[in-house]
Amino acid sequence: MDMELRQLRAVLAIAEAGTLTAAATRLGVTQPSVSESLRRAERVAGGALFQRGPGGAVPTALGEVVVAHAMAVLEAMDRFTATAERHHPAQLPAAVRFACSPGMLVASLSVLDPAVLGAPVSVRTMAEVGAQLELLVDHRVEAALVVEHPHCLTEPPPRVRRRVVAVEPMFAAVREEHPLAHLPEAPITALAGETWCVGESHDDGLAENLAAAFGPTTVDIRVGVDHTTALQLAELGEAVLVAMPGSRHRAGLVQLPLTGTPLRSTTSLLWNTDGPLDPTHIDRLWLELVRAQHEVVEQTPAYRQWLTRHPEWTTTPADHS
Repeated sequence: MDMELRQLRAVLAIAEAGTLTAAATRLGVTQPSVSESLRRAERVAGGALFQRGPGGAVPTALGEVVVAHAMAVLEAMDRFTATAERHHPAQLPAAVRFACSPGMLVASLSVLDPAVLGAPVSVRTMAEVGAQLELLVDHRVEAALVVEHPHCLTEPPPRVRRRVVAVEPMFAAVREEHPLAHLPEAPITALAGETWCVGESHDDGLAENLAAAFGPTTVDIRVGVDHTTALQLAELGEAVLVAMPGSRHRAGLVQLPLTGTPLRSTTSLLWNTDGPLDPTHIDRLWLELVRAQHEVVEQTPAYRQWLTRHPEWTTTPADHS
């Protein structure tokens, strides 16, 4: 078994960052992914590469050897890649691959991208932001459309760039019979006694945004509830959901705007600068995604009414990022 470049990157990042968590942040992947890469590297090397303690992860004697070789190999690969790209300008693959957070723009990607890029697209939907960035770093996708929330905006790893497509307020989805359902908007603290269900992603920052919005108040937040179960609980009046304006109307549920927009979502386009998408591709794709986002979210009456009451909100990235 040979040691892969991904494992060498993980070993070098751990040595430079001092902890697996910091290494994951530096690489733009999840901590479990770094742990697995380290385990595989140690199996190939035949021993432990780091001694972990209160002060962090310190290379063993074997680890120092592997780190030195990893540095040399990765530097050589960077030089090789740069040289190859100068001699062979990047071309779009037969199908441009996208990773995408579940949401309203998934369908738009499939429709927009062939027209914008002049090539078919393959869209892979996944909830975990870290997993999408890992695919980008490994060149297994050309770009990603990521939805995140305040308190958890991911720092792009090296050679990955971000452009914010839109920042939107998030509403509460409550049962039609809820006492607050027909108000134009309500403070989120009025829903402190409710059970809140959030989706299956554990790294998009929604649960943290929700907890921060309530401040010191203890709130029942259930993370990882699948979409079907969450909808059923909300329809029964046993839970409140976080809803994106523009999401499909569900019979029996009402989208309730929240005073002061304490919950927000940021949709970002990310791409690898040493991939095949050039600045012209990105500019055109970004413009079309911004247009599609406006069309999708502003089609719902509740959001149009909210925008009328809040003319200062335009979803313009520069205004709210």
